[in-house]
Amino acid sequence: MSKPSIKIAVIALASTFMLGSCGGDEPEDVLVVEPDSLGEDIDVDIFESPDIDYHLPSPLQVASIFKKSGLEYNSGVTNDPDNAGNYTGELKKMLNFGVYSADMAYCVLNEQSNEGRIYLDAITDLAEEIGMEAVFENKDLMERFDKNIENKDSIEILMIDIHERTEEYMEENDMQHHSAIHFAGAWTEGMYLGVYDYENNGGKDGLGAQITEQMAILGNIIKGLKDPKNDGMELGWLISDLEKIQSTFDSFDSVVAYYEDETAEELTLSDAEYTELGGLIKDLRAKIING
Repeated sequence: MSKPSIKIAVIALASTFMLGSCGGDEPEDVLVVEPDSLGEDIDVDIFESPDIDYHLPSPLQVASIFKKSGLEYNSGVTNDPDNAGNYTGELKKMLNFGVYSADMAYCVLNEQSNEGRIYLDAITDLAEEIGMEAVFENKDLMERFDKNIENKDSIEILMIDIHERTEEYMEENDMQHHSAIHFAGAWTEGMYLGVYDYENNGGKDGLGAQITEQMAILGNIIKGLKDPKNDGMELGWLISDLEKIQSTFDSFDSVVAYYEDETAEELTLSDAEYTELGGLIKDLRAKIING
């Protein structure tokens, strides 16, 4: 491919949210946003990353990519939180920790915080089972969620806090290599929700473009899964499926034409290409969420 980067709209979440608190009866979290940064475009290199560092965004950022194109809330489409007890293997638990993180972000961004609270419980339960209970053992997370459940901005900030605590805990305990496994689940769920909306709620100008934006993240997920520290996790099937999604996307006529045309500003897949890509996403998601 001749183009090293694509334009990705800044979500203004991780980069412009600042965690804070105030006294009195006001919500505990204060949202600080730089107005000029909203909607700004930046160049993001999607093909190169250091040998060790495979940068991955948070599930909230992934959900936001679709949200900006008008993705609707579809009740019952997310992974049933009751399924959390069906995951017995460590890999399935780690993947669905990511799936439920994406589902919580999906609920919160669509102002379904009560549903999001249910997913927080599922995430907490899985965290305990995969050795990350320390991230959630402080009751302040649940208390802050309950206190601010009607304040979407505060709940979004809380989700960023959870992500930061998770990353910090994994770094302190030499578990960074597992982040790619969590994120593979979150990415797959985010893509599934986008595909579902595209197929069932027509008239979403730009939603297809957001699907292609998500593909920019996939290379780093695969790279992270191949970290030697993940040896023994039986990730072969997952890597194989993700690489098939990547190679299928890269071989699409519209993708090849886009990268051959230096003047092209936006990549749009054909209906047939969306159908093929969506089928692969749905197949992988089924493998991940089935116990």
